[in-house]
Amino acid sequence: MKEHVMKKLIIILIVLAALIFGGIAYATSWVDETVTEEDLPKAVYDSSGTTEQGMTDTAIALFNPTNTEDEYDLVETFINYVIYDSIKENLNEDYDPLGDCETSECYTIQGSQYADVRYAYAHLNDDDQLIITVSAHRDSYPSFDTAVHLTFDGSIEVASGELVLTLQDTHLANNHINESMLDRILCFTDQYAIEDSVTTGTLDLDEKTYTYTFTP
Repeated sequence: MKEHVMKKLIIILIVLAALIFGGIAYATSWVDETVTEEDLPKAVYDSSGTTEQGMTDTAIALFNPTNTEDEYDLVETFINYVIYDSIKENLNEDYDPLGDCETSECYTIQGSQYADVRYAYAHLNDDDQLIITVSAHRDSYPSFDTAVHLTFDGSIEVASGELVLTLQDTHLANNHINESMLDRILCFTDQYAIEDSVTTGTLDLDEKTYTYTFTP
């Protein structure tokens, strides 16, 4: 199984969130939302095993035909392992927001002139949609805390070992980001280069879908 494909998807989402923060950082009156380390999935961050082992074990359970666990809970856990592993491997190896370290590197995923990206995690809503939340904090004037929420529909085909995530909604705090604005943000990226960098599975930024095929 090649989890690095999902890593690239999460990194793209984090970059997307950073672009959104940069574009509207000064509209602080309507972006206020605070996310803390208490919102992070402790079972993933406090795991005694490696993130790679967590991803492998969760994917095996998800695509096991005899599995009795809730499949959407497994998707949530799997994506959270991918997020944490991606941050540590590709963005900030010192990131450890639930550890004893108190330096800024331990609780900041990535800094920028607009805001520091603090936390990123996946969670389910009441409709079993997967929401990836990416939070940001700015100390200097105008100071603020805010978060981007990306809502995905998930399709799980156990027999074929396929997981499909389709982006349905994007919000900044409680404010809806419409598709045309999202498309304008994506125009700042090299979409073809991003898609071509995915060697397993298919990432389609025009359709805003990602297809992951489990390989035992």
